[in-house]
Amino acid sequence: MNSTIRTTLAGAVLALATLQLSHAETPTEAISHYRSGYELLQAKDFRNAAIELEHAVQIDSTYGDALYALGMAHASLQDYDKSATALEGALRHGTSRQELAQRIPRLLGDLYFKAALKSRKQRRYGEAIDRFSQSLIYRQGNAQAYFSIGTCHLQLRQRDKARTAFEAAIKADAKYKWPYVSLGNIHRRAGEFAQAKKMYQMAISLDGQFAEAFEGLAHVQIASDDLDGAVETLRKAVAINDDFVEGFVLIGTALNQLGRHGEAIAPLQRAVTLESKNADAHYRLAESHLGVGSLRDAVISGKRAVGLQRDFHAAEVILADAHYKLGQMDEARRLYTAASTDSRFKDYCQHQLEEMDRPVVEGE
Repeated sequence: MNSTIRTTLAGAVLALATLQLSHAETPTEAISHYRSGYELLQAKDFRNAAIELEHAVQIDSTYGDALYALGMAHASLQDYDKSATALEGALRHGTSRQELAQRIPRLLGDLYFKAALKSRKQRRYGEAIDRFSQSLIYRQGNAQAYFSIGTCHLQLRQRDKARTAFEAAIKADAKYKWPYVSLGNIHRRAGEFAQAKKMYQMAISLDGQFAEAFEGLAHVQIASDDLDGAVETLRKAVAINDDFVEGFVLIGTALNQLGRHGEAIAPLQRAVTLESKNADAHYRLAESHLGVGSLRDAVISGKRAVGLQRDFHAAEVILADAHYKLGQMDEARRLYTAASTDSRFKDYCQHQLEEMDRPVVEGE
């Protein structure tokens, strides 16, 4: 249970002991159920406490003290919707002690936030957005709620709405690091590299150990052909988190693109050690082995890559090249033919197949 809810509940149990009846005309039967519910609440028998308190508010729907106690019982049972409904009733009708009424808005903000997290976990993203928005009614300026709304919009592929929510999170708390990375990702995927770079750098300025921000910045550098910069950035990231598989894969990818295949082998081997079923890591490692002429190692890594990912045509090309250079023509031909169905590799594969079919002229 949320620590704020626990703290408020503990205070509520103490305060309820001295509550006066909300108004003189409260029916005796409602009072009786309320008192029974309160005793059960004290005994931490929350389910039976909720049953008694429900009886009290069914008899008198304006019984603010009973509504408050009912809200606390449901909160303890993690039934956040029922808790919020009861507490909103207590807020509307009032309680006999002002200090309890003053606690309700913050508690409602926490309850709706918890309910929203539950909806998001169940992938009910529209419902989660509504509940996060309700939490903001009671806790205005909660940067985490705005950020969470943005993540839900991204799941619904509503990128513009997500951007607005992330910007609101930053406005609410400029030192909250997560929205900067999310905005950076949105800008990067839109090809807005300057804006993306700025967002990632802002996140890093807030937390120099923020591996996700270094990863995002490296993606921008790779897309902008600043491969040396990307390698430097990623080495900082893996120094922070030595289990950062994607970081090691990206280092290897950038080094391969720079033609530094020998340097790429170590980080890529680290990646496959950490995550043996990472097809991209095996593919990049095959590329590195091919680049330094370790053809049999290239075949081993290439086979693992194509075995892990269906129709992995880029890996098929690397594997075909290794077989070709080893003189294993049947395997090379099969793989070039399979990869040629991908428009990115069609021309290269057809050229290689033609070379294989070209008669050897004496003296060549």
